[in-house]
Amino acid sequence: MKTILFPTDFSTNAIHASQYAGMLARRLNAKVVLLNIYSVPTVSEYQLPYEIENFILQNRKDAEKNLQDFTAKFIEATSLVSDRITQMVEYGFVGDKINEIAKQINASLIVMGTKGASNAIDKWLGTHSQKVMKNAPCPVWIVPENAAINYPKNIIYAADFKEDEVIATQKVLEFAKPLEATCNIVHIHDYFELNVSHAVQEMVHYLEDEFEKEDVSVHNVNRADIISGLETYIRTHKPDVLALAIHEKSFLEKIFDTSVTKHFVQEAKLPILTFRK
Repeated sequence: MKTILFPTDFSTNAIHASQYAGMLARRLNAKVVLLNIYSVPTVSEYQLPYEIENFILQNRKDAEKNLQDFTAKFIEATSLVSDRITQMVEYGFVGDKINEIAKQINASLIVMGTKGASNAIDKWLGTHSQKVMKNAPCPVWIVPENAAINYPKNIIYAADFKEDEVIATQKVLEFAKPLEATCNIVHIHDYFELNVSHAVQEMVHYLEDEFEKEDVSVHNVNRADIISGLETYIRTHKPDVLALAIHEKSFLEKIFDTSVTKHFVQEAKLPILTFRK
């Protein structure tokens, strides 16, 4: 059985994202680990060690109580049986601890909620989400606060045609197939990339042949700018999930480092699935 790790801060958005995680758990036949990470509030230099220790103990008790309450709401909202749900309370830095626990429990997937923002991708995804996605030992599914709680039917994998795209597509299919979703591989080809058109067409034909028996389609789109081209494609085709592969030279870095458009940030309705190539 697969294991989904769901970190929660008990916020309203976390409750919403947990319903998405529960929906995935049902279709993927997965158990769910609900995780809360607590830390020590800022303390004065004049406070004694035993006072700081009391802070830590009290924070843990509060976290355990809040997680019990959250779990009850999660079970009610998702109808998952309690045997498939585990609670964990850990102390530490959020991004580091999430990845540490994911590795410890051999998580198949991390599902995280995130809030909308005004104009910067780092604000939308949040520093914790960014750190988790870049270093996670498993795929990460980011759920915006306005995302619909529906089984995805159309997953777009934005491929840069670097590294091994067959393995990358297979990773997307690991989720698409049990969800009965279509996988659309989309490569946004920069007009100003010279001497690559032939290689791109060869890769398109290669992937079409490799996945001819699967519910997979491959598209090559020419645009002056990769990020705006991807945004336009998403706005036109309205996918349910955007899948992105992370590696050292991935254009995903451009998304993290750039203030991008309304569709990704101000609306923030499109879930993102990231994984390492």
